[in-house]
Amino acid sequence: MNQTIVLHGKWQDGATSSVLPAELHCLEGRVYLIANGEELMGLPLDLVQITPKLGRTPRYLTFADQRGQFECEDHSGLDQLDKSIGSRGYGIIHRLENHLGMVVFATVLVAGIIWGYFTWGVPAASEALAYRLPADLLDRSAQETLSFMEEYSLEPTALSDERQAEIRAEFSAFAPNYPIEKLRFYRGAEQGANAFALPDGTIIFTDEIIALADTNDELLAVFGHELGHVAHRHSLRQVIQGSAVSLTFALITGEVSALGDLLLTAPVVFSQLSYSRQFELESDAHAVDMLRESGRSPEALATMLSKLYYSRTNCSEDCPANESEPGTDSAPAGESEMRKDKNENREDGSKWLRYLSTHPHLEERIAITKYKERESD
Repeated sequence: MNQTIVLHGKWQDGATSSVLPAELHCLEGRVYLIANGEELMGLPLDLVQITPKLGRTPRYLTFADQRGQFECEDHSGLDQLDKSIGSRGYGIIHRLENHLGMVVFATVLVAGIIWGYFTWGVPAASEALAYRLPADLLDRSAQETLSFMEEYSLEPTALSDERQAEIRAEFSAFAPNYPIEKLRFYRGAEQGANAFALPDGTIIFTDEIIALADTNDELLAVFGHELGHVAHRHSLRQVIQGSAVSLTFALITGEVSALGDLLLTAPVVFSQLSYSRQFELESDAHAVDMLRESGRSPEALATMLSKLYYSRTNCSEDCPANESEPGTDSAPAGESEMRKDKNENREDGSKWLRYLSTHPHLEERIAITKYKERESD
């Protein structure tokens, strides 16, 4: 390079916070850095590295085996230096950045990657992490959650010891590998008819849901459903997925302690957890498979789902048209028509809520039991 290039900018030595006005002289294949009238270094041009051109932002020059950097906004001079150094790749990058079509393409591509990450990446990563968290962490998390619920939403069970022993015996025969000592009974109070699983595999049944079941098979169906949540670590995966930012940090740094802190300090999250549609359907299928393998009809699950659904939607007032409550006679014709009109209005307002609901709609869940029943024939 016979042509002399002089660049004006700022020098940061990398050892102190001082920023000095400086010049970079390039001639005969060498560069010379001068700051405050003093030559600080001179070295071959091929030892100079220059950052890519990003619009009109300043660029930085670094020097092999030397600390510090030279900041410059003289883009025309930097372009000449680029050619001398032979940084062809940087020139291509700059041209791509100024091409509208490529900018649009890159934007769509990045948006697609982000969407795919949160749609597929986070769920896959949460599943992997859920199976790798230590057992003592799950035990402490479950104990914190149970203590919280005992204080605020659960009351001591009214079931007799004999009834509890009978249910435990049925459940043990149904799922021999489940540690039956983790089965707990409580009066639901605000929870009402409910059953749920905690991160360590503890399963809780309320007195109300036991009273709702007419047969042991119906209780077993609910038990199988909760075992599905335990087997697939749904509670952990749901919380981890809901903490995608923390999950991303853990994946990047390899540090899962932040997730552990979340599980230990958020019993409220677990106590109010609402599973995704996918998780509910997965657990329904798990229960159906267990019922079928033990020679029981999956219809028991469908029956319990219907009972739970109607018990939580005030069935006495809001039952679907032309469908009576379980165990009652059909409504009179006039009342049936009024109910039909009322539910059609309700349907108009709640149609979209079905798709936004975290729980699958009743018909969708019952359809699984019907399909699995036909599949076994």
